[in-house]
Amino acid sequence: MRIETDALIVGSGSAGLAAALTARSEGLETLVIEKTDKIGGTTAYSGGVMWVPNNHLMEQAGIEDSTLRAMDYLRNTVGNRVSEERLLGFVENAPRMLKKLTDEGCLQVEIFEGFPDYRAEVIGGVLGGRSVEPKVFPGRKLGEEFGSMRARKFSSPVAGTMTELRRLAVIKTNFFEALKSWRVFTRAVFGKLFGSEYVSSGRALTSWLTFSAKKNGITFRLKHRLVELIEDDGRVVGARVEDEQGERVEIFARKGIVLAAGGFEHNAELRAEYLGKHAAIDRSSGSEGNEGDAIESAKAIGAAIDLMDDAWWAPTFMVPEVGPQIVIFERGKPGQIVVDHLGNRFANEAQPYNDFVKAMFESLVVNDEMTSCFMVFDQNFRDRYPLATMMPGITPEKHLKSGFVRKENSIKELAKSIGVDAGNLVSTVERFNAMAVSGKDKDFGRGDFAFDRFSGDDIAKPNSCLAPLNRAPFYAIEMFAGDLGTKGGLMTDESARVINQAGEVIAGLYAVGNCSSSVMGHFYPGAGGTIGPAMTFGYVAGMHMAKEIK
Repeated sequence: MRIETDALIVGSGSAGLAAALTARSEGLETLVIEKTDKIGGTTAYSGGVMWVPNNHLMEQAGIEDSTLRAMDYLRNTVGNRVSEERLLGFVENAPRMLKKLTDEGCLQVEIFEGFPDYRAEVIGGVLGGRSVEPKVFPGRKLGEEFGSMRARKFSSPVAGTMTELRRLAVIKTNFFEALKSWRVFTRAVFGKLFGSEYVSSGRALTSWLTFSAKKNGITFRLKHRLVELIEDDGRVVGARVEDEQGERVEIFARKGIVLAAGGFEHNAELRAEYLGKHAAIDRSSGSEGNEGDAIESAKAIGAAIDLMDDAWWAPTFMVPEVGPQIVIFERGKPGQIVVDHLGNRFANEAQPYNDFVKAMFESLVVNDEMTSCFMVFDQNFRDRYPLATMMPGITPEKHLKSGFVRKENSIKELAKSIGVDAGNLVSTVERFNAMAVSGKDKDFGRGDFAFDRFSGDDIAKPNSCLAPLNRAPFYAIEMFAGDLGTKGGLMTDESARVINQAGEVIAGLYAVGNCSSSVMGHFYPGAGGTIGPAMTFGYVAGMHMAKEIK
């Protein structure tokens, strides 16, 4: 079978959807193919937050930012690992992308209230405004198509923005702050009464974009896997794909192909080859179809790759019957610590998740084998905060029976249960408790940074991230080095065009999202540091394809 279109988008996460919407808005006939049977990619499993410096919502809210300030931040964090041209291409086009999608009715967003850059203390960093999130999406708008949207095995029992859910997370300690999220409860009641499902976070983002794509005449073909790219006189002109029956289909794209099919996090061979043995085990929260197909297809025609040894790391619980569950804000809450197999703390638990896993790699490799660690907490913590799909104060018996959650009446007994040195763990807890009372973590500085405090709880004084572990029983959950997806991929220029091994542009071929080597290098700038650049370069690719015919 032969199909022709103007723009072919491979992948249906936020990067691909942004590319498709932009291309269609600029007059191109657009086709999206998706390997799996669901739309949304890894974005659908995420918080759906976009890191967009100098965005129009900041201006409306009176929050100062500028291209220069954002560039200062990235120069002081990403450094020279990524070209100045690509960094500037992101910073200048990110606010344009967001403005275009919102102005054209493709997306409804708001600022993630008070969320600081991950290194807000660095020159150019800000204490809030750059992280933007989608508003809650009413599933009924998609009709029958809603069933084609990707969803996690476990999601919050209520639908709310990240801002709303963060407030609800402290409902046991700050009831009046939680009441600001009253819309969460009205949505739940309305949904029950009228049989309408509301979705938030990554599902909301992909649902808004998919709804707009369908409305604007963009065609989707699910269960179509990219096999190889088709070249003609040095230009990529199409792709051979395989449908669910195993039949080959040739799709020719007159203006260009955008590879937006995610990374290689679920490809065991590529993980072992590029990430190394310490990260070879797949504990990824990335979309199940992300096996590096697009990266490999472009490599086959000479495309260059970069950053293949890195990922968007996140500490992870392996929840029975659910799978990987990333541990983000919980590590900043007072009343818990994370220890290694000797019973010692090894890092600031509250630091950004990407940095925390890097600390895990530095501290938990024993005899050249990667080990795990344990989050240890007391009954106060368990009563106050949600954790690992569990509501505050409710620890399902099945988790205790399976050993996922260990529970004992003393720290010494808990140490024995999880196989760590009891004396060390007791000493660690005693030292931490004394520091918690004083409000100063002399060992790792927990609570000294803006992101730490954002993750904390103001009930704890004088440091919102610190409280002693002093109320029995005591608990532990094993924590692993996991990821949100890989960040290495095809090298691209500031226009999202793929570059070959000679440093030349491969005409007709673009790569965005985790198919491409990250514009953030080895850094993670803030919440939405994956999705913001992914959508921005999707927008850039769509505009560039359209520009070539205008």
